[in-house]
Amino acid sequence: MGLDHRTAPVELRERLSVERDQLPDALAQLAEYVPQSVIVSTCNRTEVYTYDPDDIGLVGRVGDFLIGYSGVPGPELERHIYQLWEADCVSHLFRVASGLESMIVGERQILGQVRAAFSVASQGGYIKSPLTRVFHDALRAGRRVHRETNIGRHSRSVSRAAVQLARGLFDRLDDRRALVIGAGDAGRMVARALTDAGVQQIAVVNRTHWRAQDLARELGGVATPFENLGRALADADLVISSTGSPGYVVDEAMVADALTSRRSDEPMMLIDIAVPRDIEPSVGDLDRARLFDIDALAQVAEVSLDDLAGEVQNAGTLVDAELARFSEWWHSSDTMELVVGVRQRADAMRRQEVARTLQIMGEDKEGELAERLHAMTNALVKKLLHQPTVELRSGDNTTDYRVARRLFGYDDDRRSRR
Repeated sequence: MGLDHRTAPVELRERLSVERDQLPDALAQLAEYVPQSVIVSTCNRTEVYTYDPDDIGLVGRVGDFLIGYSGVPGPELERHIYQLWEADCVSHLFRVASGLESMIVGERQILGQVRAAFSVASQGGYIKSPLTRVFHDALRAGRRVHRETNIGRHSRSVSRAAVQLARGLFDRLDDRRALVIGAGDAGRMVARALTDAGVQQIAVVNRTHWRAQDLARELGGVATPFENLGRALADADLVISSTGSPGYVVDEAMVADALTSRRSDEPMMLIDIAVPRDIEPSVGDLDRARLFDIDALAQVAEVSLDDLAGEVQNAGTLVDAELARFSEWWHSSDTMELVVGVRQRADAMRRQEVARTLQIMGEDKEGELAERLHAMTNALVKKLLHQPTVELRSGDNTTDYRVARRLFGYDDDRRSRR
């Protein structure tokens, strides 16, 4: 269950966003609703993957968590949320990990983000089989797509799309002064993309100053202390922000002051690719300030997607192959567990009835009659169960599996244990 850039605007996505350092607490809260889960949260999506053999009220339970965690009212959330079950859910995760569901189709960062989400859930003990296998295979699918296709060529990413958007806003970039706010992974990619685009004057601001210094040194730029952010804004023609701050790093008053002291009369271009957003939205209402958030990159992504049609198709074919591989394992593992369980239960019942019969007859439990009764009833049980278990293991859908669970009383057992 989740939402992404196609179903929800950034204003809503940021309210459900879960930063990596917040994941353990979020998973702990989610564990009160479901037995195992993983939360994948990026700038363009927040999704909850969960497995529960007892699917009674599962949608409501996950929905209650999302409402409680984010504070978003249920009716508002329902308008933007989607839910996928079983094979559709697995297929979706495989496509997410492969970059096929990203705003920037083919971007590689999502594979690392899925891996990180899986790692946090594993370390906290919030995931086990079969969900563990789902994520292992999703990561495998993602690696294959990027290794065996050219879908990720030219280092496609949100950061580079932001620079591409800037290229369309200015006649040229080589004479522009750029300010990069944030020196994490996204900030580094922005700075490198600006350098590749010909920008020669780059200033880097980060709360941890030594990170800004490292990045500036690497690219031949200048590191500015975070407390001097206002002054750095006044010197910039282009601002791209990508921090992990939970609140606004740049507010309206700060930009208004920078515009007042600015030497150029040209508009200041600000591109905010962070979720939650770094730049206060009202900045876009200021004269001589043009603000673009991450959703503005969708147009850039759509224009550049035409050249990737063939690679997207190839990637989809690889994902389908990995899905078939997983489905074969999933079906065999579930049905094998059920088949073994049915046989063990039948044998236990057989032994119990033989023992009761011997007791009524006053016969020795280890005598010749006992041996013959065990042999006869064992053969009878095997013959009775042979065809049902063969059909169950050779089936190709989950309907037979569910019916078999009910017929053999496994669902009744699960309900009685609750």
